[in-house]
Amino acid sequence: MSNWTNPIRSSGVSSFDLPPKVFSWLKKACDEAKQKGNRANKHLLGHMKEEYHLVASEQQINQTKKWKEIQFVKMNKDFIDFLLKCASDKSLSQYLSDITCLSEDRPLYLHTLWVNYMKKHEFNPPHKHSGVLSFVIFVKIPYDLKKEEKKFVMDHEYGYNFCTHTSKFAFLNTASDGKIFLDCINVDKSFEGKMLMFPSAQMHEVFPFYTSNGYRITVSGNIRLKV
Repeated sequence: MSNWTNPIRSSGVSSFDLPPKVFSWLKKACDEAKQKGNRANKHLLGHMKEEYHLVASEQQINQTKKWKEIQFVKMNKDFIDFLLKCASDKSLSQYLSDITCLSEDRPLYLHTLWVNYMKKHEFNPPHKHSGVLSFVIFVKIPYDLKKEEKKFVMDHEYGYNFCTHTSKFAFLNTASDGKIFLDCINVDKSFEGKMLMFPSAQMHEVFPFYTSNGYRITVSGNIRLKV
């Protein structure tokens, strides 16, 4: 479990620090996926030009010839073990125990994994994922958060949205009075090597950044129950 203290109001969200060895492998895997050039854009909603496959489930690969032709990155066992260990965290396991359509416990497995290379002005609109659990790992943050927040200064309060949204990762939730509020996460360079894991049905989005010409690199994936 991470010692990260950024407040999260959304329920069922847990934060973790990647072990240095696992994070080192993941950074190399991102570079390799970009070099292989297997675009994942057709399968994703992001408004960005560079999204690449890292891995897909055996079921997907066996589904069509097109998936078989993709050169996926060789998966790392330590990374898989880390993900599944995080999925057993108390807050997440409580969410899984509420899935009442199963007559018995079933194992979790990584279904899909991809990397986003986001540039200035690009963004990810509100969306949710498939599976039971999803995650985002922050690999590279190119901007200074304070500079981003000065780009569009909030001088008013609207509903429950009391933050400057520029560059933020945000969960979308509905308050008891029916108003939608954003649970903004202040993503900055200190987030590199950290992961958020959350229920796949949790709506979320990523706002654009403006003050850097570098890539904002994140890895995302979905975890499913093997049935």
